[in-house]
Amino acid sequence: MASDDSRPKVRMLLTIGVVAVSLLIGTKFILDSYYLDMTETYEHGMLPKTEELDHIRADQRAAIEKGENGNIPVSVAMQSLAQKGRDNASPIITPQPSDDIDALKGWTKLKRDVHLPPQVTTTTLPPPPEPMTGDAGAPTSTKDGGAPTTNKDGGAPRPQQNAVKDGGK
Repeated sequence: MASDDSRPKVRMLLTIGVVAVSLLIGTKFILDSYYLDMTETYEHGMLPKTEELDHIRADQRAAIEKGENGNIPVSVAMQSLAQKGRDNASPIITPQPSDDIDALKGWTKLKRDVHLPPQVTTTTLPPPPEPMTGDAGAPTSTKDGGAPTTNKDGGAPRPQQNAVKDGGK
């Protein structure tokens, strides 16, 4: 068998290796820039023209301000809401209790009974009693200047004798 005992051509191997690596890096750079250019061209084609977009936005603003489609303009709605208040506005925005029971579903997983506080009703309290007056609504005067009268033994105050002349009604 024959064998080759010549020295390897290192220079030629290194040259081929450097050329191959540089070709791979150059090819990657060219393909990346091509892909980026194609992607930007496609995305730019999908965007509407700025003139068209400005025209569409102007039409939408005009429709809102004019109150087209059966609606009132926003400025008029804000003024009427400020004047009437939310409770006196249309039934669409008046606060109403919800019939949604989804929020209560988690309470069924609770292991113990839940005692809710009693419902608070809004009733008006009776007016406080008016002070007793004499003739024509003038307060009656006492001999001692309105100081409370007490029993001789220092106990509770006694009712005034001359407070009302008509029988205390």
